[in-house]
Amino acid sequence: MDSNLVRAIVTAAIWIGAVVVLRLALNAAFKRYERRLAERDPQVAARRRTTYRFLLRVVIALAALIGLWSVLSVFSATQEVARAFLASSAVLAVIAGLALTTPLGNLGSGVLLAFTQPIRLGDRITIDEHTGVVDDISLSYTALSTDEGRRILVPNSKMVSTTLVNRSVADPRRLVTVQLPLRLDAPLGEARRLTAEAAGGVPGGDALDLDVQVGELTERTAWISVVALAPFAADVSQVASDIRESALAALAEAGLLPAE
Repeated sequence: MDSNLVRAIVTAAIWIGAVVVLRLALNAAFKRYERRLAERDPQVAARRRTTYRFLLRVVIALAALIGLWSVLSVFSATQEVARAFLASSAVLAVIAGLALTTPLGNLGSGVLLAFTQPIRLGDRITIDEHTGVVDDISLSYTALSTDEGRRILVPNSKMVSTTLVNRSVADPRRLVTVQLPLRLDAPLGEARRLTAEAAGGVPGGDALDLDVQVGELTERTAWISVVALAPFAADVSQVASDIRESALAALAEAGLLPAE
């Protein structure tokens, strides 16, 4: 077997082991630190956790890149390519700058998110039309789990350049909205009362902050909206389904639904 290949394999194994050990050591040290900090101030612990998770990715990525270069530099062909790159460094810098504008922008935005912390892991936020819980802040994207159960990936650069609402700062409750149809001539006050009673009677209804509003009017149908604030841990889709089912049954029994 070629000696350079053997050296490359050994170097790769050493670097892989070093990266694994580094990750385990950092995780163990941070968990001990986080436990002590959480006993004194849980809010500060949450901020430190957000910063640590992002910086850990940066450190591991840098270590992996250095390790990869160490493996490739074993071969003479790689060294020749490196010398050629250095000889044309100005041109390469321009090309790399254009090609990496978006990735580096996302990385820099991730650093801002990690240190300024307008959001933290576990916060419930709204950005554009998406509302969800921050699951992760990676080197390029921020991952949200929405109230509808979807996973949304938002570029970090957008997170720092777009107005967002952090709902965990003042009110972490989840918003539930249900639209219900009525006959155009239905008594709206009676419909609102029946709907509010039905919505309050669903499982967990005593924990809901309910408001029934009159919505749009069309040529044949009037609409009412049930707006509810549910506890942070609530299943929004299930709560909406329960409210819709219960309210439709109550309105149908009162003969207030539009004719088909």
